[in-house]
Amino acid sequence: MPATSISSDTPVPVPSIHMIAVGQIPASSSTCQATPLSSTSIIPQYHLQSEFAKLLDASVSANTHKSHRAGMAAYYKVCKLLDCAPSPPSLNSVVQFVLHSSSSGLAYSTVRSYLSAISFHCKLQSVPDPTPEFLVTKLLQGMKRLKHKADTRLPITKTILHSIIQILPIICTNAFEATLFSAAFSLAFHGFLRVGELTVNTRKGHHQNTIQIHNLSINQDTQSLLLSIRFSKTDQFGKGTVLQIDRQGGVACPYQLVKKYVSIRPEGSGPLFRHFDLSPLTRYQFTGVLCKAVKHLDLPARSGYKSHSFRIGASTDLALKGFSSDDIQRSGRWKSASYKSYIRIPKF
Repeated sequence: MPATSISSDTPVPVPSIHMIAVGQIPASSSTCQATPLSSTSIIPQYHLQSEFAKLLDASVSANTHKSHRAGMAAYYKVCKLLDCAPSPPSLNSVVQFVLHSSSSGLAYSTVRSYLSAISFHCKLQSVPDPTPEFLVTKLLQGMKRLKHKADTRLPITKTILHSIIQILPIICTNAFEATLFSAAFSLAFHGFLRVGELTVNTRKGHHQNTIQIHNLSINQDTQSLLLSIRFSKTDQFGKGTVLQIDRQGGVACPYQLVKKYVSIRPEGSGPLFRHFDLSPLTRYQFTGVLCKAVKHLDLPARSGYKSHSFRIGASTDLALKGFSSDDIQRSGRWKSASYKSYIRIPKF
C-alpha cells in the first residue's frame, strides 16, 4: 500500500509581499548593485527597513535565494562581457544572455533557473519582465530540444531494497549504524521521502526542516508509523502533512526497522536519524553508504543509483502495481504532473 498523506489541520497564514524593493538588488538576491530604476521607488521608512528586509528574505526558501544569487551573478557577468546594459533587464540583454549561455554549454535547466532569477528581480524592481517574451521562450524551447539529457537515475526496487538492507551489517562499521541506515533507507522508500527530509547537509548545519524525533509516532495497535512532515519542497509555508506508513512485512518492513532503530537511538530531541555520538545523519553519509551497498551488490550501471532512487523506485513500484496517477501523486506529495518523470516502466 502507498504511504497515506493526511493534511495537517493547523491553518498557517500565507504571507504576501505588499511592498516592492527598488533602487538596488537586495543582498539576498545578488551581490551586484543596480542603478535606481524609477522615481516611483518605494523605500520603507528608516525604522521599518529591518522589518522590510526580514520579510522579503523570508518570502522564499534558502535554496531559492542561492539560485537567485547565482542567476543574477551569471547575468551581470555576461552583460559585462558583451557590453550590454544590465539594468533594467531588457529583451536584448536577456536574449544575449540566453545565447551566450547556450554557446557556453550551460544546461537548459540551468538557464531556465537563471531566467527565473531575472524575472524575480524585475518583479522586485517593478520593471517590465522580458523573460516571458515570445523570442526568449522560443530560444529556451530550442535549448530544451537540443540539449535535453535523459534522467539516468535508476529506481531502487523493492527487490534491490531488500538486498541492500541484508548486506548493511557487512558494510557498516557496527550494528548500530546498520540499524540506522536500514531504517533510513526503508523509510525513504516507503514514505517517498526526499533525502533532504531525512538528512542534514552538514553535521553542524541547520536542521530545523529535517524530520525530528518528535515528528514520529509509532502506533503499536495498528502497527503503523505516523510521520509528520512540517516543511517540504512543495510546502514552503509549513502547512504540514502527516504520512501513515503501515507494516509491510519482510526484511525491509519500515515499521519493524524504524521501531528497532528508535529503541536503540540515544535519547534526546533533534533529528530522527542521528549517530551514537549524537551527530545527525548527513546527506553525504546517506549517499555514501548507498553507493557502497550498490557497489558491494555489483549492480549493473551502479552509477545510476542516487539518493533520489528510493523515491523513483517507490513511484515505479506503485505504477507497476496499477495504482492510479492520483494515488502516486498523493503518496509522493507532488503538486504537479512532475511525478511522471519518476516512473520508470521497463521496456520489453
